[in-house]
Amino acid sequence: MTQAAIFRRTRIIEDDHVDQLGHVNNVVWIELIIELAHAHSSSLGLSFEATKKLGGIWIVHRHEIDYHQPALPGEEVLEETWLTSLRGARSTRKARFTRLSDGTRLVSAVTHWAYIDTRTQRPRRIDPPILAAFEVLEEHPGGPA
Repeated sequence: MTQAAIFRRTRIIEDDHVDQLGHVNNVVWIELIIELAHAHSSSLGLSFEATKKLGGIWIVHRHEIDYHQPALPGEEVLEETWLTSLRGARSTRKARFTRLSDGTRLVSAVTHWAYIDTRTQRPRRIDPPILAAFEVLEEHPGGPA
């Protein structure tokens, strides 16, 4: 397994992430999941602009999200993401968010992505530079997401 297989970073939960219930809003979690995926791709030289130059872009086909515990303002969270499938015109990516202070899992997610042609807006096979850049893991070495 290479270092690029699992992308990790931390963030502090901001006040503007929180809704009237006092914890991170469900819509914000979706934004954080997508932002994390983009950060992983960009770290490998495959930003939105780079894939667009290849003639394709990624769009979300489906999200599956499990909310385990709430995240509160000021908490530091470990964000992790990795690919579990990358073939044809599709990829599957997992993400998980863990509170650093006590190791509590906050959110686990699976996102199914489709790679589409920028000109035709139809699915297209994933370009070789993308296939070469990512390592696919069946599961996170630290346990299920």
